[in-house]
Order: sequence, then structure tokens, then C-alpha cells
Amino acid sequence: MLKNKKIIYLLVSLLVSFFIFFGLEERQENQTEVSFWKKDWSTIRFLPPKETWCGKNEPTLFPMPIQMEKISRGWRGNPLFKLTQLDGKTKEQVFYEANYNVKNLFTDLSVLKTKSEELTEGIDLQKLCLSEDAPTLLLSLDSIPFDQEINGSFLRFGNKLGSDETRILALADNRIVSPYQYLIDKFKGESHSLRERQFINYNGGFIQYIELNGEGQRIRIENSAKKNQYDTYVNEWSRPTDERIVLSPSIGNDWETKLKSLRADLYLDEPQAPSYVSGKSSAKEKAIYTIEVGHSESYRWKLYFYDTVQTEQGMFRLAQREFLGHFLENHSLVKEEQFSAFLRAATEVKNASRFERPNQKIQ
Repeated sequence: MLKNKKIIYLLVSLLVSFFIFFGLEERQENQTEVSFWKKDWSTIRFLPPKETWCGKNEPTLFPMPIQMEKISRGWRGNPLFKLTQLDGKTKEQVFYEANYNVKNLFTDLSVLKTKSEELTEGIDLQKLCLSEDAPTLLLSLDSIPFDQEINGSFLRFGNKLGSDETRILALADNRIVSPYQYLIDKFKGESHSLRERQFINYNGGFIQYIELNGEGQRIRIENSAKKNQYDTYVNEWSRPTDERIVLSPSIGNDWETKLKSLRADLYLDEPQAPSYVSGKSSAKEKAIYTIEVGHSESYRWKLYFYDTVQTEQGMFRLAQREFLGHFLENHSLVKEEQFSAFLRAATEVKNASRFERPNQKIQ
């Protein structure tokens, strides 16, 4: 008798789940997309699925939590996006700038689009792979430290919708919705895919100054860029160090180009990075070279370069990036050939002669 009751209960659960699933799919096909919420999130934290989760985990989701924060840089400037996670070996927090993937995620989650919405009452969430062991995004309107609990909204991901491979079932504030699949796909593969590798990265405005200090020398150039008839900034470089002169546009622009070529070519927690390299002994006060960069919208970067490191992939230089007034990143490795090219361009600036614009005498 007890066995029959269990069988009946199982059949009823399967039928209920089928009709819910079918109803959501049917409704999705016939319903236009609507906004489930409109909120300006400041913090998003990804929690990986547990081993008991019944959903499809291929390619594999990140195995550890990772947090994304949107940092305001004033009404004029674009926000800065920060990543925080634990180092897989040391279990210490590491910080990096987030790239366009995270910026787009904040945009997509600020207005959550869905084609269906269903109350959870009477629904077996386990059958939809939406129980507490599912991958989850925790969201907050406030900035929350990585080691503190987030008590805001959440978005928990389950099965795909069979009729639309671009959408997935999700639990959002205790309602079942059908957002786009790519929201969770951003957390598949390696977490390095969310980091901004290019050291100097911005939209709009122009570089106001570049200053290099190291090996007993200081080289600085300043920019008084002006817009042309096509509404595009045209750089006008001058060198205030040593003899103050106006620089040839080609010399100033070349140093700026070499600066923008500097990037985190290899992170210390990537599989290809040599295991013996550590940034712990390289505090920023011990940097051999520093580069400070200013932007027309008041952004400030400072780059720190330390000793060279020989790896199987070639020669690299240990480096760090700091967003002045905001946070200091953990270390990364820069190709030495790129940094050497930057130093050669700096020498061209140092040795440059006064530039005379055509048909105009420069004072």
C-alpha cells in the first residue's frame, strides 16, 4: 500500500512538472517580452552550483564564487567595474578590473527581460533544477564586501526551455521566469575571461598626461587635445620635463600608442603562469618603474613594474595596476618586448627637439 502511494505521488509530481513546463513554454511562444524588474544594481555575486544540482553543467561553470561591483566615478565619468574572487591556492582575495562582459551583465540585469512569469506555489522546484543547489546570482543595490552576506534579490538558474534554446528557467524573487541563457553562460570556462587585460582602457575623452619615473629619470608629456571638424580629438603634446617644448605629434602619439599596448598578458593564477612567481614580495614601493596616466574625465591610473621573469612562453615583467582613489589590482605579467618598446618610445620623447607647426611659430 505504501509503495503504491509513493508511485502515485511520483506520477502526480511528474505530471504537475510537465504541465508547468509546458505551460511556461506555451506562454513564452505567445507572450511578448516584458521587464520583470528595473533596478540599478551595485553588486552582483555568482555562486557556483553544488554537485547535487541536476542541471546541465557543460561547459563547466566557475567552481568558485566571484563578485562584480560597479563603482561610480562621478556624474561625468563612466563607472569602473571591479572583480573580486579567492585565489585558488592561497584562498586570499584578489582584485582585477572587469571587462565588457561584466559591464554588459550589469546592463542586462538592470532590466531583466522575460517571456513568462509563474508563482512558485505548488511547483516542485527540484524537477526544474531550481532548488538551492543551483547556480545563483545574488544582487544588491549597495556595495557589499566580498566576505559579507548579500540579502538583496537573487536569480537562480535551472533547466533550459525546450522550445527556445536561447532562454532558461530561473527563479527570481520566488517567481519562475525565463531570461536569456547567456546571462549564466558568462560564468562558464575560466574566470579570466571577465578581466580587463588592457591596462589603459576608457571610452570617450583623451589622455591628458603620461609620466614615467624610474632608473633615476622622469619623463612627462601633457596633452591639450582639441576637437576637429569631425568631432574627434586631435592630440597636441608638450614635454614639461627638462627643456619645455612642444612635441611632434608623431612622437607623442607613438608613446601613447605604446602605452595602450601594455596589458596583462598572463595572470599569476592562469595555468600557463610559472608556479614559482609570486607577487607577495613585490610591494608597489619596490617598483623599478612607475607610470602615471591622467584622463580628461579625471580618471587616474598608476602602473608599477618590477623585475623580469623568464618563462616557457618567453620573458615577462611583473606588474600591477592601480586605479587611484579606488583599488589596487593584484599582480600580472607583461611581455617584456612590449614594455621595452614603451621605454624606447620614452627615450624618443626625452631626446626630442622642439616641434614647429607648419605656418605657425611656437612660443
